[in-house]
Amino acid sequence: MSTATRFDTLIDELRTEYLEASRQDSHSGDATHLSSIEQMGVLIRDQRKKQRLTLQELSDLSDVAYSTLSKIENGDTAIQLRSLNNVLDSLGLKLWIG
Repeated sequence: MSTATRFDTLIDELRTEYLEASRQDSHSGDATHLSSIEQMGVLIRDQRKKQRLTLQELSDLSDVAYSTLSKIENGDTAIQLRSLNNVLDSLGLKLWIG
């Protein structure tokens, strides 16, 4: 194996390790991986109740309509990403898509 080939292999390995470490850091160790909007709604409802917030209080905090919050918590998939992100931010959660 030539020096150039070994160097390229080493760079690829380092890049892979760096990307994996970056992913782990960005997830902060306690990230939840959700595969559906229904699961997101359950998480939001659980967090809201854990923080002892009513739907109306979360609506006021997030500037998202009460009816939209209800739809999110019940798994309605016809919601705007901005609304979902506002709700998550108000609960101290982050949306990471990847």
